[in-house]
Amino acid sequence: MRRFALLVLGLAAFAPAARAQGRFPPDSFTNLKVLPKNIEPRVLIGTMRSFALGLGVRCTYCHVGREGAPLDSLNFASDDKRTKRVARVMIQMVMHINDEHLAEVPDRPTPHIVVRCATCHRGLARPRLLDDTLGLVLADSGLDATARTYRALRQRYYGSGAYDFGDLTLADMAQTEARAGRVDNAIGLLRLAAEFSPASGQLPFMLGEVYRQKGDTAQALANYRAALAKDSTLGFARRRIAELTGTAPPR
Repeated sequence: MRRFALLVLGLAAFAPAARAQGRFPPDSFTNLKVLPKNIEPRVLIGTMRSFALGLGVRCTYCHVGREGAPLDSLNFASDDKRTKRVARVMIQMVMHINDEHLAEVPDRPTPHIVVRCATCHRGLARPRLLDDTLGLVLADSGLDATARTYRALRQRYYGSGAYDFGDLTLADMAQTEARAGRVDNAIGLLRLAAEFSPASGQLPFMLGEVYRQKGDTAQALANYRAALAKDSTLGFARRRIAELTGTAPPR
């Protein structure tokens, strides 16, 4: 198990002498602080690939060197980059989770599920969830920038598993904004979600709720009716229409 955890990402450094020899990988490694000092070159290369795939990065994300340069020109031994120093902490965290915490799970079924880089990172260097990423943009730059960010991320990552592009992500953000009294943000987020989930009846119902909160009865009614047209089982929408029009709810 410990060997598996160590293979999650590559923290080894190649000996400086290897660059003079013009050979990659070298015969020996230096500055190994997490990986075994006698690690085999093929295992180290597999480790590095796992790291790159898990985080969606290349070698120069952690190691000193020019992107696109030959690998034997990179200074793998250097600890100058913060990302490499952080990576050591992350691999130790993975080791503790797999070797200690998961090992204590009662009646743990086999084959064992273990934590890997990709478990959290999902191909992202910084493993934020979509609502975390969009929430930062919304707070800093407003609704229009948030919509642009969402579209760009969706175009780049849709289908990759990096982010959850289901309509509930934007809907949950909209509810948070509505509770905070930022109804225009809530409306914009729900309209954005509806653009990509046009068959949803829940989204226009939620729009109706926000418009009702805003005091716009006409828009609230229009969205409640749109919700029922998409999903006739939405009893809440019927009750809202009855409340706003003063009619008995349809049976």
